[in-house]
Amino acid sequence: MRFFLTLFYFLLFYTSQAQQYRQYDTIADPTIALQKLQNALSNDAANPELYTLIAKKKIELQEYESGISFCNKSIELLTKDKNNKQLITALYLKGRAQYLLDDKAKAEENWKQGLQLALQEKDYNGTISIATGLGAIYLDQGYLKNNTANFKAADSVFSIAYQEILRNDSLVTNNGLRTLRLMATSLHFQKKYDSANFYYKKVIELSRGKFATPYLGALSFYAKSLSETGKHEQAIAAIKEAADYSTVNPVESQSKNHIMHVYAEVLYGAENYKEAYKFMDTSYKMLATYYAKVNAQAYSESESKFRNQLLQYQVQLEQQKNNRLYYLIAALVMLAALTGLWLYYRANKRIAAEKARQKQISIDAFIEGEEKEKARIGRELHDGIAQEIVGVKLAMMQSNTDPKMIDELTRISLDIRNISHELMPQTLKEYGLKVAIEDICQKILAPSGIQYEVHSTLPDERMANKIEITLYRIFQELLHNIIKHSHATEVLVQLRKMNNHIMLLVEDNGKGMTDEKKKGIGISNLKSRLQLLDGNLQYDSNDNEGTTAIVRVPI
Repeated sequence: MRFFLTLFYFLLFYTSQAQQYRQYDTIADPTIALQKLQNALSNDAANPELYTLIAKKKIELQEYESGISFCNKSIELLTKDKNNKQLITALYLKGRAQYLLDDKAKAEENWKQGLQLALQEKDYNGTISIATGLGAIYLDQGYLKNNTANFKAADSVFSIAYQEILRNDSLVTNNGLRTLRLMATSLHFQKKYDSANFYYKKVIELSRGKFATPYLGALSFYAKSLSETGKHEQAIAAIKEAADYSTVNPVESQSKNHIMHVYAEVLYGAENYKEAYKFMDTSYKMLATYYAKVNAQAYSESESKFRNQLLQYQVQLEQQKNNRLYYLIAALVMLAALTGLWLYYRANKRIAAEKARQKQISIDAFIEGEEKEKARIGRELHDGIAQEIVGVKLAMMQSNTDPKMIDELTRISLDIRNISHELMPQTLKEYGLKVAIEDICQKILAPSGIQYEVHSTLPDERMANKIEITLYRIFQELLHNIIKHSHATEVLVQLRKMNNHIMLLVEDNGKGMTDEKKKGIGISNLKSRLQLLDGNLQYDSNDNEGTTAIVRVPI
């Protein structure tokens, strides 16, 4: 009887302790909660729940590396005790910290194990949290790689979470709406816009004023979907709603950055480039601030660990009568050297990234400005000079001028119109590179009596505007060179998408090129233009054996 009473009091004591620890989790300030939990750990160092709760608070404070360390200790203890319920929570938290550190491969590994246990234990919260996180990883992979298998994997785990939500009648919860939003995003990335928009609107309606995370996520992705389908005014209204909310309400910095980034994309799609640049610049600044904060925290944790190690070394030195002083000095020197090298490498990497970003902005601005100027000249030719020539032609016809002069004026008018159309490539803007190249062949080669063939293996989706316009302008110049210099009768054009670049091949059966012409100003200008995009131009030509021009642009 005494044994059972002792066991009862032990269980009662342990239960009251666990309840006390969970009360710390409800403290609003995570810093205060963390301090209380760490104080408790000094008296209960073998309690896995304490390590899990501390890891949770560390992650809330964006101390991800430290959070993973406490998760590992909790998992080690829970694996020995075979407590699957708590183990699911620890695996979820560890995967979340790894996901936020962009180590998605390790996050996937932990979440797979956690989901298997959650389904086995019929743990509702664990199943929903882990399934949606795992689905988000597959969704990212599917979007980046355009891989159908990844989208199917994402939809599969979303379906698991969704069925659990419906079974528990908990759709209108933070987890429920988050799952529904991710399912909509999967449809969105697969270009099933109508279905995706239906679910986005449903999430927005159900979460407005209740759940900030799914509400803002649905608004921002809904805006992107509308923008991609040309509904620019609706897209701007949706993302503005998200931006207004984030301005007056506390929102995580990553969410704010995402909203600013989407705002820039939507404005860019609506051709409001000036405002788009402002929002994109704001997004980059917020992102830089966020990573600076994460780096500072990581450095602070490393410094704290280093100081603890130093104290341990000092204790050992006292105990061993300073026998290892030289080893300590050598270790400190090496650590300082490695730290210096790491800081130097990180600084250079940041500077290189910023230079690359500024270079890209300059290239985009240069190409955009050049195209705007060409469009302006084209409009002036088409709407100004061409119209004036038509007026002169009508006047000459009324005054019975020599028909040959009128015919010559007609030819000049057509030439001006053709030039204006080349300066304003509407076909490229509306239909893409493949159709634009076929169109320019019809307009330039066909009137010259040159036979041509165009073969393309480009996918249906459009490339970046700067790549399309550069290849289009290069191709224009190559055709003009063929007409002026080659005496060719046949031209073969090939467009291919390789692993990491676009290849444009233009082959003619003309008289070939001399080495002198290959080094001429015109060819140098083409190569300089391509170098802006890290592309290159190569010529393969022999006398009376034709010329092959090969253009490569990375994507």
